[in-house]
Amino acid sequence: MRANASATFVAGMSLLLASSIRTEDLARESAVFAAAARQQIAEHLDDAARARGTVVCVGINPGEAPQSPSREFLSRLGRDKVVRRLSECEPRPKGAVEATTSRPAVMVTVGPIEWRADDEAWVTVTYFRTKTQSAIRRYRVVHEDTGWVSLGQIILDAPP
Repeated sequence: MRANASATFVAGMSLLLASSIRTEDLARESAVFAAAARQQIAEHLDDAARARGTVVCVGINPGEAPQSPSREFLSRLGRDKVVRRLSECEPRPKGAVEATTSRPAVMVTVGPIEWRADDEAWVTVTYFRTKTQSAIRRYRVVHEDTGWVSLGQIILDAPP
């Protein structure tokens, strides 16, 4: 009976450890997505875009398909009132718009992540403003003393 209890305890501790490691991985992944999204918001919402009333609709692609982030995730992007969930916008022939107001929009999806090191990730970013103003690019996100920060687009002259 005692051996069975010990085995149960070891199995329980293993599950707890695996769960906490997975939670840490998800928190790190979420921080990288947030850093990439903040950089995209700053890039797409210049003074001219703000004057036009443009909104940025953010999505996350963990690897399978883009999805709208939680409200909690959006709160990590700052207090900007022009940030929306991906599902709140739609691509149209003349360009992206906020679905309920028809305000001009930029649809941005961050991810998937390619881990280069424990403190460096390359994040694929897809954005759509209009048919001619859209792209898929990779951005470098690194961990610094202040947290995760997007350093900008990666431009390669040859395959990695």
